[in-house]
Amino acid sequence: MLHNTAPKNSDRIIYALFALSGIAGLLYEGTWARYLKLFLGHSSYGQILTLCIYMGGLGIGSFLAARFSRNIRRPLRAYAITELGIGIGGLLYHPLYLYVTEWFYGAGWSAQLGSRGAEIIKIVLCIASTMPVAILLGLTFPWIASGLMRRHGDSGKVSIPILYFTNSLGAAFGLLLASYLLIPWLGTQGTLWLAAGLNTILAVSFFLIDLHNPPTDPQDSLTAPSPPPVESLSMPVPSLWLWIALLTGLTSFIYEIVWIRLLSLMMGSSTHSFDMMVSSFILGLSLGSLVSRKLLRRDALVMLALAQIFMGLLAISTVYSHSIFFEVMNLSNLFFRQTPWGYAGWNVLKYLVAVFWMVPTSFFAGMTLPFITYILGRSTRSESAVGKVYGFNTFGAIIGSIVGGLFLLPHLQLKWSLVSAAWLDILVGVVLLLVYRPAWRSKWLVWALLCAFLLPALRVNFDAHMVTSGVFRDYKDYLRTEKVWVANGKTATISFHESKVHSYIKTNGKPDASIRKDRSLPIAGDELTQAATAFVPMATRDAPYDAGMVGFGSGMSAYYLLSDPLLRRLDIVEIEQEMLNMAARFRPINARAFDDPRVHLYVDDARTFFHTHGQKYDVLVSVPSNPWVSGVSSLFSKEFYHHMQRYLKPGGTLVQWLQLYEFDNTLLLNIVRALDENFPYVVLYRIPEEPDIVILASDAPIYQKHLARFAKDSSIQAEFGRMHRPWYFFGEQNFLANSKSLRPLTKDVPANSEFIPWVDNNAEKARYAKSEVGINYALDSCTLCWPQLLDPNDFAQRKLQKDSIIALQGPDLYLEENVRHQLEIQMNSTKGIKHLAAVDVWNRIWSDFKILSLQVPYSPARDSIPEFAMMRKLVDAQQVPLEISIQFEFDDHLAHGRYREAVKMLSAFQDIFNLSAMDPPLLRQLALCAFLSGDTRVFRHIFQENYLSSPALDNSEKHLIAELLGLENLNIPLNSAIDVD
Repeated sequence: MLHNTAPKNSDRIIYALFALSGIAGLLYEGTWARYLKLFLGHSSYGQILTLCIYMGGLGIGSFLAARFSRNIRRPLRAYAITELGIGIGGLLYHPLYLYVTEWFYGAGWSAQLGSRGAEIIKIVLCIASTMPVAILLGLTFPWIASGLMRRHGDSGKVSIPILYFTNSLGAAFGLLLASYLLIPWLGTQGTLWLAAGLNTILAVSFFLIDLHNPPTDPQDSLTAPSPPPVESLSMPVPSLWLWIALLTGLTSFIYEIVWIRLLSLMMGSSTHSFDMMVSSFILGLSLGSLVSRKLLRRDALVMLALAQIFMGLLAISTVYSHSIFFEVMNLSNLFFRQTPWGYAGWNVLKYLVAVFWMVPTSFFAGMTLPFITYILGRSTRSESAVGKVYGFNTFGAIIGSIVGGLFLLPHLQLKWSLVSAAWLDILVGVVLLLVYRPAWRSKWLVWALLCAFLLPALRVNFDAHMVTSGVFRDYKDYLRTEKVWVANGKTATISFHESKVHSYIKTNGKPDASIRKDRSLPIAGDELTQAATAFVPMATRDAPYDAGMVGFGSGMSAYYLLSDPLLRRLDIVEIEQEMLNMAARFRPINARAFDDPRVHLYVDDARTFFHTHGQKYDVLVSVPSNPWVSGVSSLFSKEFYHHMQRYLKPGGTLVQWLQLYEFDNTLLLNIVRALDENFPYVVLYRIPEEPDIVILASDAPIYQKHLARFAKDSSIQAEFGRMHRPWYFFGEQNFLANSKSLRPLTKDVPANSEFIPWVDNNAEKARYAKSEVGINYALDSCTLCWPQLLDPNDFAQRKLQKDSIIALQGPDLYLEENVRHQLEIQMNSTKGIKHLAAVDVWNRIWSDFKILSLQVPYSPARDSIPEFAMMRKLVDAQQVPLEISIQFEFDDHLAHGRYREAVKMLSAFQDIFNLSAMDPPLLRQLALCAFLSGDTRVFRHIFQENYLSSPALDNSEKHLIAELLGLENLNIPLNSAIDVD
């Protein structure tokens, strides 16, 4: 038997190149997960199916390699050809995905399948489009392993552990590379093309390497027979090793599924967090593979059995030690500031936490395959053992992914899903030692210590308060006074919390909906947002209508929408059954959302549901979680909006909630641009007292023309009475902007896309940094704001709606009585006092007057409000300081539309005031009067001298002004700099 004794440097090149193969392989898995979760409708399902297809393809490919390896005389050339095939598949995947999904949703036959049938067809299409490339990936390891085994002639003792190590290390690095760099820069399609480029490089490189190697025989891979050591004489039959490989794959992936859910609670359920977890798990596999090379010199059966036992013990130890990791993540808020560098450091800490949690267990899991492959290869004297072991292991991984995610978690919950898999690992190791190594039967101390370590698992559980405390938030001991109920569903962990003041629901530790328990107080917080998503679109309707809703939450959005007598039917689609179960704990407050005969609840993926039920709606309400949560950002993408158009009637309205806290201007504009590309009319309304907005999109103009019916309809009036809010609370006075008025800002901002996911890539950073959308303050149209300039026709229509409310309620309906009362006392106190002797008094008066002024829309009707009339008399009598007099006269010009007179006062403002230190409303009024008057000569100079240096004005507003002035060379960023303090 002749062996090819290639130089060591050649082997090192091969190992390094195979690390590139690992990078490419995980680039495929990472991008496939993003594609498939979009098609299936939820990230958890997409992740599980991706694992099944990826591992299934590896398994099938491994079995095919095992079947045909004996006929392959040039395995390195076969590897090169396989890499070329993978590269071609990577180039074709994106257009194939677009064709398949559009064909499915556009076909009439698929709409007749029903939800279950459609889900099955979706899975079949995912498998058909993805599995061929996955099978080719499964061929790569056996081919390259066969080539090196024949070069060394040692049954893989040297090459297999190093191949496992380099490939897995490349995979761990590749997933992070895709998550943080490639997909944000290149998008999913660009990342696939890069992976295809790596495959092409590998194909060419290994073809050249193979040219310098002669053909080989499969027998060249085998070590010459030698007398086995005494302790190795008793070995299981060969087929048993394959079943052990299957079991270790099964348990490993149960660990991974359970830990991903747990670490999502601890690290946040963002896409970046998920990628970190998988990368950490694979890193442990790679390190274990490397160490196993040294241990193959010993009794491989004993080493394998001990690896199985330690794998199970370390998995159980995470139950005992979980609170330490959660404490570290909660305390990280004290370690790192909310800055870009702080976010980078926090991500490093997050990855280290994942490594310390996962790597100890996956380290021993990584040892198992090299041990099993080596043992089976020597016992069968066939290099096909590589493919068989790899194949059985991957099929075990598939079973573990499905069983762990869809059955164990919902039924056994987190702890017992983990412990049952750990006990199975330990049982395998113990049986191997007791049956095949009799000397271990007398090691009573070892078995006693093992039992002592396992027994606490019967009583110790995950701390419900700790694991649901939420990422980015400091854990507070007072939270332990709350009652907590936790349920692990198929897609998420849902918890219900009850304090003395609120009841609220969390998804994977993130609060999603809360309700104030004392119903004698005005509704506040999350409930305001839930009410707004119902009442804002209701005010645009005056005829019977049908509505659909994506997401149930606390049920209060549905509850308020069902208060409308015009609503005929409400279909609610919620993907997680446990969300409905937990929301039932809000009863009787939200009882209508469950009991009203017009409501129909479905547990399903929204896209599948709407496609197969064949209904079109007048109103579609989407109330997703925060966009930084994995999978949620796709509900704010241009593809999602295009898809939802199918299910709206002509004139129908899409309604969506969006946070403005822990978000930023660019992310908001990414979403507005995506809407603008799909709907001709897009409108943003602020939610009073909350840092949130409601977005309405339609193919018809959107106005709250029918808000007045709230004052006349007894059932709606009764609901506002229970909310302790006036009937016009969610009215047109909350209008911010439409998409047309925002185009000067969105023209250079890309639309959020499922394939270039701007929001998914950046929302977590905005969440961590606690940044805030600032453009909404500029758009708030309570007085003179940008909508009047940017879309005057639309503004005029909305002014008619607001004037109709004033006609019903009087001009002072917006005024806060406590502010008015305090102001009246202060203004009366100035009588008989010379203004120069009362500067401090006047400063306080003017400060309160500005608050009052901002609450009232500009119109001549202001003159009938007593406080405004009193201020006019004081100004006319010259009883106020000059600075206040100038501001009042300027404000009065604007209220009466006298913009040419107002713009003449700009020079006086520049001479008297330090404009860089002035409040944003005044700076905004100076800018708008210049644009509305058509004379920007003086203002252009003021802008460059004062506005650019003003810390009070949001960067988005500076950017807008620069655009309107034609000063595009200033390159003002849309987002404000993050405060380093």
